[in-house]
Amino acid sequence: MQLGKCFSAFQTKASLTPPIGSPANWETDNKGERNGNARDDRKVERLRSWLRKQGHHDCNLRLERWPRASDAPGYGMVAGDGGINKSDVIVRVSREAFMSEETAANCPYVGPIADVAQLSPWQAMCLHLLCERARGEKSPWYPYIALLPSELQMAGAHPMLWPQRMRRDWLAGSPMLDTTERRLQICREDHGAMLAAGASSLMPAGPGSGGFVTESSVRWAAVILLSRSFSLDLDEAVQRDTGPSIALVPWADMLNHSSAAGKESCLVYDIQTKTASLRAHRSYNEGEQVYDSYGPNLSPSQLLLDYGFVDEENRNYAVDLPVQYLGPLKSKRNAVLMATVGLPYGGTIFTLTPDGVDENILAWTRAAVASHKELSEAGWKEDTATSMWQHHVASSAMAHFSRAISRENEGEVLRRILWACEDLLNRYPTSLDEDVAALTANDAGGTKVVPLPWAKQQAVRALVSEKRALIGARQHLWEALKKLRSGVPVHQLYG
Repeated sequence: MQLGKCFSAFQTKASLTPPIGSPANWETDNKGERNGNARDDRKVERLRSWLRKQGHHDCNLRLERWPRASDAPGYGMVAGDGGINKSDVIVRVSREAFMSEETAANCPYVGPIADVAQLSPWQAMCLHLLCERARGEKSPWYPYIALLPSELQMAGAHPMLWPQRMRRDWLAGSPMLDTTERRLQICREDHGAMLAAGASSLMPAGPGSGGFVTESSVRWAAVILLSRSFSLDLDEAVQRDTGPSIALVPWADMLNHSSAAGKESCLVYDIQTKTASLRAHRSYNEGEQVYDSYGPNLSPSQLLLDYGFVDEENRNYAVDLPVQYLGPLKSKRNAVLMATVGLPYGGTIFTLTPDGVDENILAWTRAAVASHKELSEAGWKEDTATSMWQHHVASSAMAHFSRAISRENEGEVLRRILWACEDLLNRYPTSLDEDVAALTANDAGGTKVVPLPWAKQQAVRALVSEKRALIGARQHLWEALKKLRSGVPVHQLYG
């Protein structure tokens, strides 16, 4: 199930367990690694035992290190004895195991200062996670938190935790770099808000307790929530009007994502049974890794930014751009119209795909570049008596722009979006062909594939997606502009 706007202004999704960790080879016979494996096995069994005490059933899933041979090991779920059939329930976790906004509000450490300092739900959840980690074995969630990767293990696994030089080199020219930098700035602001609320004094003095709320740890908590948390309708859990609640759901977040999985494989909460569950989108043989969906139709860029990976089967090519790429609004009157319908110029994102742009983006751009006369013809008036009526008038005006209104207006719309495509393609330091070649590069002998480092592979896959989207969209837009110039009626330009 797709999360709402949990990470301040950014959309987050369902859950995560992409391959993470240090570049150790878990399959070698090194004694230290065998000891590490044994420790991890004990952690897994401790988590299972803890969940069983709360009525949890494994649903024929086993938690194992995955991929079994990788330079970035993590965890994954595999089918147990006899395999799993399509539509079988494969996750059913009791609400008692959740870490949520409700448990943060009830936490004797976090609740009081979050209330007084008016921390956001996201900030409170980050602080809740950090407090429970600092409490160690005294935390009710210790069996779960002990299995979460550390900052060191995640250093190369998520764009927000990549070293600055790596981040700027690997995402150069992409809107993903701007998004990541904004998220890091939000982490710094969240860290400041927590310190101002008195978070640094929550844990008693002693080894390992001081300084548990640092910029680094807040960034870690943000990545854990961004990549693992779910958005669940817990109903009475949190009485507020802003939508579903942020929740960490142990065990459920150990499933890896497949872009082939649909809505049936998104986690949902049942108020009657007080459990979160999801179903298998296909059948699995015994020992085969089982997948869920972090949200339908996620693009490679969205997967990389939120979860730190891109699955190879993903073909949802897209690029997300802030509206500033389209150029300035025609006038203040256009800006007021946009803001009234909830499309502030500084915060709106539009998406391009290989199929072009959707009707909503065309409508938005028509309204953005409309002349004073065209706005009046759409019925847009700013001097309405009440804000409610003004919103009604604005919505009616936007409906007017859902279709082409004139040849001049449509020509400007196409030129602006085309310019955005060209400008962004020119910002990338590499071409689409170069990126594709990098993913399939051969060594000097021309026989053995030499893969990129795992994390860079994920970045390049996302860049390939963006460039394919831009190139495809540019082609569709050029065809529409050529039709317009040749005299084709505006209502026949698309389709």
